[in-house]
Amino acid sequence: MNRNLADTYVCPIEKTALTLHPDAKDDKGKPISKEACAEEITHGKLVSQGNRSYELRDGVPCFIASDHLSQLEIETKHQYEEYYTEEFYDNVMDWLFQSFCENEEQVRESMVDTLSPEPSSRVLEIGCGTGCDSARIAMRLGSDGELFLQDLSAAMVGITKNKLTRDAGKLGLSCKLNFFVSPARHLPFPDAYFDSVFHFGGFNNFEDPKGTLLEFSRITKEGGIVVFGDESVPPWLEGTTFGDIVCTNNPLFKHKAPLADLPACARDVNVRWLLGNCFYLISFKVGSGAPPLNLDLPHKGRRGGTMRTRYYGQLEGVTVEAKELAMKAALEKGVSMHTWLDDLVRNAAVKDLAKL
Repeated sequence: MNRNLADTYVCPIEKTALTLHPDAKDDKGKPISKEACAEEITHGKLVSQGNRSYELRDGVPCFIASDHLSQLEIETKHQYEEYYTEEFYDNVMDWLFQSFCENEEQVRESMVDTLSPEPSSRVLEIGCGTGCDSARIAMRLGSDGELFLQDLSAAMVGITKNKLTRDAGKLGLSCKLNFFVSPARHLPFPDAYFDSVFHFGGFNNFEDPKGTLLEFSRITKEGGIVVFGDESVPPWLEGTTFGDIVCTNNPLFKHKAPLADLPACARDVNVRWLLGNCFYLISFKVGSGAPPLNLDLPHKGRRGGTMRTRYYGQLEGVTVEAKELAMKAALEKGVSMHTWLDDLVRNAAVKDLAKL
């Protein structure tokens, strides 16, 4: 880990600044000097204001707070670290693309196309696995670009780190590469830090999908892009022989594309299915809160009012006869129902309150 990242990372739980523990050491086993700005730190700890401690091993910080790991995350972490070797994982991927008669290179490149990174972009990949998409993203970035690679499994991060470090020259990689371990729903970054966030292939097993997408959006700049996808037989193939075969082979394909979990700040949302039409890929731009509304733009017509008055100004219901009389009176007076009622209620309330 580069020394200056100690001033960048935040506690993923508290979202407060972290302090590098005095015992930190560089790759030569020497203590890190206070004046150092660009030394590589291989071992040490990052400590939060609330005294949470996160350890660095071989230059990779581990931002896992055991008291904030769900049972699902514990089981997933164990599965990947105990059973999924690089060979096993890559064999599964090879079988998957062959089973759907797809070209892996073309499919993965098309997903990175959706990310649209600039050479100088700062990108985060969630769930790097064995680096199947990591190298492709890194190759789109230049010397001013920066790629952070995350996984819940330290073993997976280690595989990707070794692979990209080993093949950097052959692949022509020039961007900065940073590796860390954490859950996807608790990320160690300040708000609006990334130009884009990418994830493919694990979302269906994430704890709290809605909260996770809020976290993705929190750390992405306004106007930045979030891309994520996972297994899902599309609606038009549900109940078909094809769909039943796929879901019988792997029940994860029964998952629905999680459009309902998108945050209110999502803009320009796109969803498509790829890889045998059995994986969704959702992309959106990050906006600021919910889309803007002109709440006070008057409606034209007999009813009148605005979105604000229709939502916040609702009163108790009246009889059908009273409503019909009110509509006739408003029409006779030449005003909208809103104006007639608002004036009536306001004047009556002022008059009654004056008597108190």
